[in-house]
Amino acid sequence: MAVEFGLLSWTFAALGAAAAIAYGAHYLSRPRNWVRALVKTLFMTAFAGALIAAGAPAPLILAAVASAFGDFFLAFDKKWLLPFGILSFLVAQLLYVLIFGAVWFFSGDNAPLLPRYIAMGAVIVAAFGFLIWMAPKLGWMALGVVPYAIAITLMGVAAMWLPWTGWPAMVGALSFLVSDFVLAAELFRLPPDSPARRITAPVVWWTYAAAQILIIIGVLLLARHI
Repeated sequence: MAVEFGLLSWTFAALGAAAAIAYGAHYLSRPRNWVRALVKTLFMTAFAGALIAAGAPAPLILAAVASAFGDFFLAFDKKWLLPFGILSFLVAQLLYVLIFGAVWFFSGDNAPLLPRYIAMGAVIVAAFGFLIWMAPKLGWMALGVVPYAIAITLMGVAAMWLPWTGWPAMVGALSFLVSDFVLAAELFRLPPDSPARRITAPVVWWTYAAAQILIIIGVLLLARHI
């Protein structure tokens, strides 16, 4: 599959990387406002533009767009926007599952098996255990959180079956799991005035930003071999 990064694509990618760094280094600790939200949203919006300009596979572009919407909805401290953010990222995760599954199917590369089984089992056990820990605090939000937890677990499992050429996507999938686990703890377990939030917020952002970039890199590397 021909995916070519030209000047326009690299410009968009550089803009997205700059937005991610600016948000994590400066805006993350600032009050929630429209400027902060726009900088956060620019991260994946710019990468979506880079993918469009490069002629990347449509599901990867749509996953980036869905993630941008999720970033926007979660940028505000509004509980009524939270379900929209979860739904947006649910779509992104399902698209990643589709991409990883398609790559595995068409590549025919599934060896060696034992490391994949071990990694897959670790992802499932970690996700299930975390969901049990979260359950008492979810309330009605379980209607959105549980399907999302299933989707991101499937994404993590599917990533473990990618050809080794796409190792950045494997690492990115695990980084996404870490980011969402910490975010869930922040949203549903930590008190608003908890000192731990000074640590959790940067962890959530940097692991999330790394996850998205690594997944994109991994999928594009794999696209060259399909």
